Amino acid sequence: MNGRADISGDSFRQDRYGFLRWRILPQPGWEQWWDRIVVADGIKQRLEDYSRQAIRLRARFTQVGMPLHGLILLHGPPGTGKTSLAKGLANRLGQSTGEIIFAEVDAHAMPSQMLGESQRNVANLLEKSIPELAAKGPPVVVLIDEVTSVAVNRQMAMGGTDPVDVVRATDAALHGLDRLAADHPNVLLVATSNLEGAIDEAVMSRTDLVVEVPLPDRESRAEILADSLAELGSVFNSRSAQVRVHQADLPDLAAELEGLSGRRLRKLVFEALLLVANQGEPALTVDHLRLAAARSGSLPRT
Repeated sequence: MNGRADISGDSFRQDRYGFLRWRILPQPGWEQWWDRIVVADGIKQRLEDYSRQAIRLRARFTQVGMPLHGLILLHGPPGTGKTSLAKGLANRLGQSTGEIIFAEVDAHAMPSQMLGESQRNVANLLEKSIPELAAKGPPVVVLIDEVTSVAVNRQMAMGGTDPVDVVRATDAALHGLDRLAADHPNVLLVATSNLEGAIDEAVMSRTDLVVEVPLPDRESRAEILADSLAELGSVFNSRSAQVRVHQADLPDLAAELEGLSGRRLRKLVFEALLLVANQGEPALTVDHLRLAAARSGSLPRT
């Protein structure tokens, strides 16, 4: 493999520190994390444009003239597809470069009740675990879900029960981010957060690209419902009952479901299926979707 370590295989592996698991991309089936995630226009293009150019060009820049840290932040309400987009982005990059290491940080492995342990964990993640992956050769995309587990806002933390340890953990994150940026330009970090304001300002200043992933608009909600109904139909229509929701019905229904996340919309389709099964009816219709939404509190009861 041209001098690179043998990293063949398509299953997840655990790093030796227990902070992350990783695998090689692209992989069959991973296209769904990109192609089927419905977000506002322009978001996917911004992510692709930045990521490809950052991986290609960062090694040529100085840290003074172009202080890129290879850090993307995706923020927005829960269930809007932030984590899925990170997975899909890694796979897209793998399709372009031929080989990508994709790693997911175990956020639960970072905080600790032992004094100083959180700081050591964060330092080991950024200064040992991720660099060891980077040394294997291919570009590395690291997903840090809920980045506040690594770098919480230090001002907010001062009111907590153990502010000193939290502050030191964030200090370690800042140092580690700078070291990664300087020593491993083949590393791209994708962080997610439901609460942008909970992230330390110094971490935000090191972020190259900040992308808000909002709740889906009416058109996106209709598209999400259609996608989940199509998957349901591929299974359900082979049985005695049928999915009979017409495309023309979805825009009006989507208008009534304002404020729902993509995840909630997809679960709503399954809730409608349960209604059909419980009632013994032959087909799932838009009325079942409305009833499921009303029962879940997403629509006014009538």
